[in-house]
Amino acid sequence: MPMVGIKPDEVTFVGVLSACSHAGMVEEGWRHFEDMSRVYNLEPQTEHYGCMVDLLGRAGLISEAEVFIANMPIEPDAYVWGALLGACSIHGKVELGEAIMKKLVAIEPVRDGAYILMSNIYSSANRWKDALKLRKAMKERKMKKTPGCSLIEINGVVHEFRKGDKSHPRNEELRKVLGEMAIHLQNHGQFPTSNFIT
Repeated sequence: MPMVGIKPDEVTFVGVLSACSHAGMVEEGWRHFEDMSRVYNLEPQTEHYGCMVDLLGRAGLISEAEVFIANMPIEPDAYVWGALLGACSIHGKVELGEAIMKKLVAIEPVRDGAYILMSNIYSSANRWKDALKLRKAMKERKMKKTPGCSLIEINGVVHEFRKGDKSHPRNEELRKVLGEMAIHLQNHGQFPTSNFIT
């Protein structure tokens, strides 16, 4: 980045660490995380710690992620614990997932994400009764699954999209383009899911 005249900020590092996480680039992620304070004099925030937990967790380095959390200089929040719960989901760590779920519910008792993810962990482990119990608890607490949201900035204007929301002023045009993309992908051997254009 500095070679091309870019001075990264905190937001830049969230993107870089997230990219390393999704690409499985553990060593590079560590280097960038350490460079934040060492090279750029930026103090890592909870989002950066969460990205690192996600990076380690996706790579199957669950124990390392736990040690990383234990050594954080700031109190881990729902973002950090949620990243570790996500790793438990990927790697089938049911017991650890249960412990993290308790922490998440203590921090954010009315958020649905931990319940849904833990229910999915139970389902993957064929623990159907436990999964059903969590779904029932959500229903009793009148919790509903939060619809997914995507944001994109074009020419300084932020556009927000939620699953099932058709209120965007160019909705019909967007759906047409997505439909054309789906056909193009299918013609090239890729088969998007049926809800690709919903």
